[in-house]
Amino acid sequence: MSEFKDKIPAASGKVEFLYDQVSRRLDTQISGTGFIAMYMVAVSMDGRQLLGTVSPTGIGVPMVYPQPSVLAYIQSDEQGMWGRNCPQCHKYFRTNHVMGLTACPYCSVEAPSLAFISKEQHTYITAFYDAFARAYNGKINTSLDLSAITDQIPAWHYSEEKQQFHFVCDTPKCHASTDILGIYGYCPRCGRTNARKLYFERVNKLLARLEETKKTVSERTARDAIWEEMTISTLSEFEALARHLRTRLLAFPLTLNRRRRLAEMNFQKPLQANEFLMSWFDIGVLKWPGDQINPQRAISESDLPFIKKMIQKRHILMHNLGIVDQEYLDLSGDTNARLGERIRVSSNEAKRFIECVQGMSANLMDNVEHGFE
Repeated sequence: MSEFKDKIPAASGKVEFLYDQVSRRLDTQISGTGFIAMYMVAVSMDGRQLLGTVSPTGIGVPMVYPQPSVLAYIQSDEQGMWGRNCPQCHKYFRTNHVMGLTACPYCSVEAPSLAFISKEQHTYITAFYDAFARAYNGKINTSLDLSAITDQIPAWHYSEEKQQFHFVCDTPKCHASTDILGIYGYCPRCGRTNARKLYFERVNKLLARLEETKKTVSERTARDAIWEEMTISTLSEFEALARHLRTRLLAFPLTLNRRRRLAEMNFQKPLQANEFLMSWFDIGVLKWPGDQINPQRAISESDLPFIKKMIQKRHILMHNLGIVDQEYLDLSGDTNARLGERIRVSSNEAKRFIECVQGMSANLMDNVEHGFE
């Protein structure tokens, strides 16, 4: 597969409408190469409405679709994917899932696949119908270039920094392929997030780096800088995950005030966020209210003072060069710190914090994905 920042090759060729003067029948012929798959969209006879998506069938198997209608043939690009636009957030993505119910990878809204047809493909379908109408009404042959099928979006095909991310859903019996901007996204076919695998891969890299640093870096200042960096990164990873999962919660019916407060929720303060989530949705980051207990995600009461302290350490590392101020003393519960000194993070603290936040993240993912089933 090519680099996703590169222009994605479209299927080449054309659609021909061939009118038989003897039988007075209009046939459609597709020629060309480069496409991997194809589906059809039923268009009303006046060309004003899209009536449904239609999957191709085998030879001798009749197609079932709204009639009367015109079938517009939409080929994939050379990677077997089609561009989509979400009907809610209007963001663009690419996927090989184009039939049935579809979920937006960005905002998780679900709608029939017809609602996700991209703006560029709407333009193509209009051109397809117009070519059909010219041939049918004029009783002549006409054709349509297929190169317009692949969406030509400059921001998607080229950028100074690679932004596209490709993932294949690992849910059993799904395996849909999707390209998105960013990293975390929901599968268009089954609606599951790709975050579970990706998040734990990123956290495991942090833990592996921590162990490698303990073995290979002996100079104290260098080691301390790495523990501080990991403390900052640990909560940043949680925040990115939580912001992604919040889109699923925002899809539920909410009052305007609660919707606004949820949209503005600060996940850099996970304990405060937990209080809101528990009171609004009966879910949280400290526990999973299910029957099964997973030791990897269990957060004990004894962990809470430590988590609170490490959150405050991260805060002053980011905003006060690690210098202890009165706010830190008031909020952290750190009785060993003195006003004006620079705090330290030990390797044991960094590791324990990573593991605690990892458990909190697992709880949140389980709650959002399974707590409402």
